[in-house]
Amino acid sequence: MDLGAPHGIRFRFEAGLLRAVLLDVHGKPPLVVCEHLTVETGARDLVVDESRDGRVRTVLRRRFDLSAPAQWRLDVDAPAARTADGVVFMLPDDVSLHVSGSSSYAAVPGGVAVALPAGCSEVHLTVTSAPVFDVADTVVVCRPDQVRQAAVVVSCLPADRFTPIVALHPPPLAEADYLALHAEYTASRALDDPAETDRLRRALTPYRSWLRHHERLADLLRRVGVRRAVFLCDPDPEHVNAVDPADGGGLLFDGLDAVRLSQSPNLTTAAWQALRDGEPEPLDVPPDADFTAALFTALRLGRPLRVVPGAPQPAFAEHQPHGDEAVLVEDDGTADTLVAAAYAHHRGARLVITPPPDLVEVRRVVAEEQERFTAAARAIGDAVKGIGFVEALWRYLSTGDHDPYAAVEAVVGAQVPAHAAAEVGDRRLTAFTTGLPYSFVRTAEVDWTRKPIGHVVADPTLVVLTELYGAAVERHPGTFSLVFDSDEHSGSYRVDHDRVDPGRTDDGPPEARRVGHHTHPIVLSGAAASVDVLDELAGLPVELVFFNTHGDDDGIVLGGQELPDWLVPHRVALRHRPIVFNNSCRSWTGLGREFVRAGARGYIGALWSVPPNLAAGFARTVVHRLTAEEAPAAHAVVDTGTPGGVERSYLYVGTVNGRLDEWRDRSTTGGAAALAGCALLAAVARDRGEPLARVLHREIVALREIAEQAAATGTASYADVLLDELELTRDDAEAAGLVAKLDSVLPGLDLPAAEAGARWAERYRITGQRHEERGEYPEALADFERCVGQGDAYRDRAGVLLRMARLLADRGRPDQARRAALEAQAAFRVNGGGARLMEAIGVLGELSDDHATAARYAVEGHDVAVELDDRRRQAAFKFEECVRHHGAGDLAAAVDAGVRAVELFRAEGDGPAELAALRELGACHRDLGEPATARHYAELGVALAERLGGPLDLAACHHELGRVLTGLGEHPAALEHYRHAVELLVAKGEWEQGAALLPDLAVGAVRADDPGALWTTALCGGLICEIAPRATWASVVPLVVDSLRRAIETGPLELTERGMTDFAHAVTTGNRDDMPFPVGVLADVVVVLLAWLMGRVDHDITAFARELDRTTGGVLELAGYIAVPYADRARNPGRSRRA
Repeated sequence: MDLGAPHGIRFRFEAGLLRAVLLDVHGKPPLVVCEHLTVETGARDLVVDESRDGRVRTVLRRRFDLSAPAQWRLDVDAPAARTADGVVFMLPDDVSLHVSGSSSYAAVPGGVAVALPAGCSEVHLTVTSAPVFDVADTVVVCRPDQVRQAAVVVSCLPADRFTPIVALHPPPLAEADYLALHAEYTASRALDDPAETDRLRRALTPYRSWLRHHERLADLLRRVGVRRAVFLCDPDPEHVNAVDPADGGGLLFDGLDAVRLSQSPNLTTAAWQALRDGEPEPLDVPPDADFTAALFTALRLGRPLRVVPGAPQPAFAEHQPHGDEAVLVEDDGTADTLVAAAYAHHRGARLVITPPPDLVEVRRVVAEEQERFTAAARAIGDAVKGIGFVEALWRYLSTGDHDPYAAVEAVVGAQVPAHAAAEVGDRRLTAFTTGLPYSFVRTAEVDWTRKPIGHVVADPTLVVLTELYGAAVERHPGTFSLVFDSDEHSGSYRVDHDRVDPGRTDDGPPEARRVGHHTHPIVLSGAAASVDVLDELAGLPVELVFFNTHGDDDGIVLGGQELPDWLVPHRVALRHRPIVFNNSCRSWTGLGREFVRAGARGYIGALWSVPPNLAAGFARTVVHRLTAEEAPAAHAVVDTGTPGGVERSYLYVGTVNGRLDEWRDRSTTGGAAALAGCALLAAVARDRGEPLARVLHREIVALREIAEQAAATGTASYADVLLDELELTRDDAEAAGLVAKLDSVLPGLDLPAAEAGARWAERYRITGQRHEERGEYPEALADFERCVGQGDAYRDRAGVLLRMARLLADRGRPDQARRAALEAQAAFRVNGGGARLMEAIGVLGELSDDHATAARYAVEGHDVAVELDDRRRQAAFKFEECVRHHGAGDLAAAVDAGVRAVELFRAEGDGPAELAALRELGACHRDLGEPATARHYAELGVALAERLGGPLDLAACHHELGRVLTGLGEHPAALEHYRHAVELLVAKGEWEQGAALLPDLAVGAVRADDPGALWTTALCGGLICEIAPRATWASVVPLVVDSLRRAIETGPLELTERGMTDFAHAVTTGNRDDMPFPVGVLADVVVVLLAWLMGRVDHDITAFARELDRTTGGVLELAGYIAVPYADRARNPGRSRRA
């Protein structure tokens, strides 16, 4: 029996006793151990926990409940050392085994012994494994022209591991020029000028690409354990930037021990003394030696190079390996060629050195072939589908039964010397090249068209380190491929993609089937196929990215937007080293380099544009080979059997050994891999919006169904996936089905009580949350109570208690709410959750009816926020303290807290919160009887509200300033602010708020003796009555009528006539029978008042006025009002033009 995650460290038992620790996670041999236990009666159980932090750490917890003492022993063939809590064994290959627990331990010859007492006890076995990389701990740094010096130093280092060689190339821009350009770019973004921003970003691209190389290289050097740098030159600091200077900068080799050999006259001796022990056995070579060949020979012999005039040339040919792999390098006279020599030695491959090719003619012929291929595909068009299209395309290109690629083959073959072609022979090949497509080498003597070939077109050290890092690091529990499809309805990729257990064998029951390699495809199309989605999925372990989409200029199109080559260094970051498969017709060397710098381990690119349906068919074959067959990428893209030779369009950028991370053992079932994928997707999906959340949810459902088909449903992992899916789904029917499955699965899980309880608690938390979101508050509370009833087994029990506190308070159960909040507060104090403790304190403050108590909570919350340096929460608590002190009548304390709150909100740039604090301060000073200070804060509030642009806040601030000015007796000035407030609210349709402020406008108009403002009151009130509900207009109608009467009485006749006309047009236009009731009343009032103004009050008008008074309950008093003639009531009666 094996115990542990199938993709991690596992423990193998025989007859119930531990016999080995399996370390396949890092490709290491098993650790053989032997467990002994003398016990007659009792019980024991086993629990395994795993964690990853660059190392893989797995703990086997053995729990005993014995009726009598027993002796437990573990035999381990390794030296042991006693620690404070147990015994540790340091094993080869960076593996350690730590035995600890609750009993007494003793290191004994050949292992460790533990005396187990009667009753309960535990023994913990902690196994830690770190990846072991085939990379030396030293990097050699030089100028590109320092070939001889670099070869000598590399030869002085141990030859059993690859030594990184970094030939420093200057940046494409001086740092000062880059910073100036970056400042322009930043300013352009702030001004929201897309065209100028794109122009400047494009100008920044060469530097950004160069910097990306340094960033990736620095990260890899750190990850593979390089600790020392040998400098053969004194580089300009600008040449080793590895962090954007605009972000503060940082250097490529920071943190490494430096060895400087740039001034050493006898380099071999100096290097050996600095880097190695003992005496060297040098290999003498002449100054004019080919140092690429010399280094390869020295590494093969394990001897350091020494340059001696007159020495013979190294016997390069004699020491060539005879295996099935070759490395070809174009010797351009730079130190980069040495990387090829070191890689060839590391691989045990034959090294073939050629002169650099002349690419001018090659590029011309390839460009012509691009045009011919594209024209042929367009000429055939949509008339022929599927395989028929491929055959028609091949016939079109092969007119006259000629090889359609003969021109390309001729020009490429001419660049490869015959002796080099013969040396390579039938071997698979890694070509370190400046851009020659070696898969088109086809002559009378050799044919490389079906040879696996990897092209290293730039950044050789980066490419090799990426491969060596991937070969040693642990594989993720689940992996994904992202498919960016040009047509969301085509299904070109998804129809035939083996989504379920690729590479499995179908012999035996589902649970016995093993996966060779599993990667789950996520097909992205339409709005989901965007570069933003690619960014958001950067956290997933993505091992394949397929761009089956291109635009009119044959570039990559994502989400309807072009992804030009120059944008890749700015927008694309590939954290998990995928292979990128690009079907767009772009420079395979340039774009391949950019994707490698972005993090890709390899790049499959097309020399010319291939129609998406053909590319999808080819991709299906390639992906199957990469995954199910675990083939290297360069092998996967050749001899695919694709009709018409479509595969000839594609080249692989990377070494011939580049491949996906291998599943080192076959213990993982398809169901287990699917469940691991679900967990990874759920972690990303929780905080994502549309359309990505919908896509991820779809894939989780698909993977969960795979697990169900594989009968992987009786595990804690399956229950966890159901919980994740239940939290993500918005469909009630789907949620009900998931709850039913959970309620069926959870009781049957063989888990410790605490772990089972945690899952039950999570189930009730999620269903409680769903009830709460639907307004089903009693049901929500019931589920939350079941959740917290699981006790401390649930990790966020205190958080649920806080949620319950708010619900209980809203349901009128304040005492229970306080108890829940206090329990949450106590839990957060014990567990050290500072941020959540602040939240609990805040809830307690909200629940407090006593202002003084609430103020104390605010002070306590502020103190916790200070400890956490959370200035936003400091400000919020200070504001709450201000409000509560104000409510308690402690105005001096309120002002002190309010002033501090304003300062903090302003420093945080939180304008709305600062405005709220200013308004509260103004109210405090009004209550203190300090109107001048209150006016100051009210004016600050108006100015800030105008800057923020929120009409409701601006109206409120104008109203508050009007009240302050009224208190100061400045009635005309106050009136203007009342008017601004009401007009703003009415213009924005905020009828109820406008109605609430309308009385102050009316009173202010009377105090200021301003009949024009009374007409404004009437007009605004009339507009409110058109829309507002009865509760609002019932108080507004009498105010409007009163304002009309006062305006008529106090204003000149000309203003009265104009006011009546405007009011009638704005409020009472239309058919009387179609008007809302309050508007109809106002229309009738207008009729009565117009008759009164014109001196035409007769029996009918009087009767009409009495009927209006009766209808409105007498609040209008119109009959009595018009009984007194206008001339007797008006201050300036004049003569009406209507008379």
